[in-house]
Amino acid sequence: MRNFLFSQTLSRLAAEARVTVLSVVDGEDFVRHFSASPERVLRLEESLPPSWVFYFRALVENAHDRWQWSAVARNHWELRDLRAVERRRRLQRWVVKASSRFLAFWPGLRALTAIEEELAYRLRPNRTFDELFAQLRPDLVFNGSQIHGLAAEMPLRVARRMGIPTAVFLFSWDNLTSQSRIMVSYDSYLVWTEAIRRELLELYPRVEPARVFATGTPQFDYHFQPERVLPRQELCHRIGLDPARPYVLYTTGIDNHFFHEHLHIRTVARILGRLELPSRPQLVVRTYAKGTSPEMHALAREGLPDVIFPPVLWDPEWQTPRYEDIDLYTSLLRHAALGINAASTVSLELLIFDKPVVNLRYDPPGTDLPWCLGYERHILFDHFRPLAESGATMVAGSDDDLERMIHRGLTRPEADSEARRRFLAGFFGDVLDGRSGIRAAETLLSLARGSTRGA
Repeated sequence: MRNFLFSQTLSRLAAEARVTVLSVVDGEDFVRHFSASPERVLRLEESLPPSWVFYFRALVENAHDRWQWSAVARNHWELRDLRAVERRRRLQRWVVKASSRFLAFWPGLRALTAIEEELAYRLRPNRTFDELFAQLRPDLVFNGSQIHGLAAEMPLRVARRMGIPTAVFLFSWDNLTSQSRIMVSYDSYLVWTEAIRRELLELYPRVEPARVFATGTPQFDYHFQPERVLPRQELCHRIGLDPARPYVLYTTGIDNHFFHEHLHIRTVARILGRLELPSRPQLVVRTYAKGTSPEMHALAREGLPDVIFPPVLWDPEWQTPRYEDIDLYTSLLRHAALGINAASTVSLELLIFDKPVVNLRYDPPGTDLPWCLGYERHILFDHFRPLAESGATMVAGSDDDLERMIHRGLTRPEADSEARRRFLAGFFGDVLDGRSGIRAAETLLSLARGSTRGA
């Protein structure tokens, strides 16, 4: 929604093409904030094969992890072992692991993926999309995210079988290493950067290089639109901050990946309360909309001095961002004095605004997490490690580190500015310019016009 429906992408597409939107989210409140009016908006219902097909899919995912063996894949392997507690589950896990090791080579993976795709297509429960595409006769079917739900897979599988060109957007910088195998075959791929493009071609050698396009990600375009930034006075009034005092922005992770994170927030609050600075900083905690622990909710209700939990304007039913959240989020980043997160994409966004960033490489105080559930693993994951090692962010390994880095960020915000600029330039190249949504639209229009089916 934020990447393609609220951004400039939809308006650019709608100006030159017939656009039909298939979405699991519907309703007038959803549609009225689109950047342009599509020809129609249709409810996207899940169309899933029999449940036993998912056991085969799990085998594919495990074999892919074993073949790739990235830091995240190794962590997935450990977590699956950890969850196999019951005897029956342990036996199943043993069978899957043994099979995965045997099949973890490129021809085996290719065969497994082809079988899964054939099973999912042939055993589809209805012909809804066959009928819809026969009626619409689209020149291109585009999936805005390859990871956010199985509902989007079936229409793409059907389109491919009908000979309709397909395309997909790799939603985030970690998707190739952390989100297992891309199950659906696509004709074309849109990715964030040239580095991700090269990684895709390395992992999927049958993908044609000419069909992979580095467009940037439209979710960052909003940070280049001055009209999105609320005046500091207005932002502070809206969420209950003192505009005369600086604030630190702590963005939490999903609760089932970052355990006991409320304890880190208590530590940050204590540190900010005892720092000797000309003006006492405030702490703004933006919780993760898709997973916030009961302990975090309790902490928010506790009302700690100078700690604000602003509303996260996402739809609670669909766990998708509302249009109103765009301005609030961009403004929180823009006016923050310092950002803290465990290991988040938010780090990149703070760098865009040239803000000091602290990442957390250690577990919350008083906890005893196994390494495979701890915080350090996130810093070492394949996508995040280059950022952590670049000097663009500060990486805290203890409470003492955290206090020293917070003080440094608040008193010398310019210290790492050159490293921040250098990392962004090296990572994004020329696609971090506020025009990613336009580039994505122009790429999709070009792909649609290149269809042999005509306009």
